[in-house]
Amino acid sequence: MTMMELHVCNRAGILLRAFALGENKEVIVGRDETCDVRIMAKSVSREHCAIEQDGDDLILRDLGSSGGTYLGQKRVDKVKIQDGMEIGVGPAVLKFFDSGI
Repeated sequence: MTMMELHVCNRAGILLRAFALGENKEVIVGRDETCDVRIMAKSVSREHCAIEQDGDDLILRDLGSSGGTYLGQKRVDKVKIQDGMEIGVGPAVLKFFDSGI
């Protein structure tokens, strides 16, 4: 299994927070206080998207968010996470990196 690191950045690319992925079966991203990764913005749904283990892969799945989850300009429902991938969630950019572990 590949260990990935998630960097939550603003649109200017400035790192706000970093998280290690792969230890939990599911990580919820959203603005609700129960979320694992919180993004405090009105354009982010309470439970916006999930990062899930699927065998050796990590999958990002939109949870029916009103604002959408974007890979580039394309709205995505489900996408396999790859090293260097950037996903737009409201005003934030989720950047994924292979941690090399």
